[in-house]
Amino acid sequence: MLDEIETDPGVSQRVLAARLGVSLGRANQLFRLVARQRWIRRVAVAGHSHARHLLTPEGAAARERLSREHLESALAIYGDVRDRVRRRLEAYATRHSNGDRAALPAIVLYGVGDVAQIAFACAADLGVQLVGFADDSPRESFLGLPVRSPGDLRAMALDGRAFDWLLVASLVNHDAIRGRLEESGFPLERVSWL
Repeated sequence: MLDEIETDPGVSQRVLAARLGVSLGRANQLFRLVARQRWIRRVAVAGHSHARHLLTPEGAAARERLSREHLESALAIYGDVRDRVRRRLEAYATRHSNGDRAALPAIVLYGVGDVAQIAFACAADLGVQLVGFADDSPRESFLGLPVRSPGDLRAMALDGRAFDWLLVASLVNHDAIRGRLEESGFPLERVSWL
């Protein structure tokens, strides 16, 4: 809310509610709360019935503090997801290569979202060969690798490149993904789920 007010001091509570995805009543409560904290001050606009709201120095400091806290929280969650993905990749790589780094398995990641980006970085760090991506919305590439539909993976190859394992790099919709893989005839025993 403080970001919105700083960006647009004349923003109405109705517009602010829409931007924040909250009810008008909740936006009104938030306005009163930040005003009581003295994080904003109301400034009348000459010749208009509405006012502008300006961030006070205390409000700017609070916005910076809250932004840092939000970033710290997001990074902690990112770290947890990265550690989970890394452990899954390490366990599979160790199990299927018998400690021989030259024999690390080749994988395909299902998904092209944030978790797939984390898995991409972890695979590169571990030396796991990443062949490409599978997704319900195939496209030419993602992170420099091809993205194909699940139906294109039936022969355990993506664009003619063989792979050993499919890692579902998504934390949601596992039932729907499982259904699409079954429908395409992909061997579910070669799938690992985060």
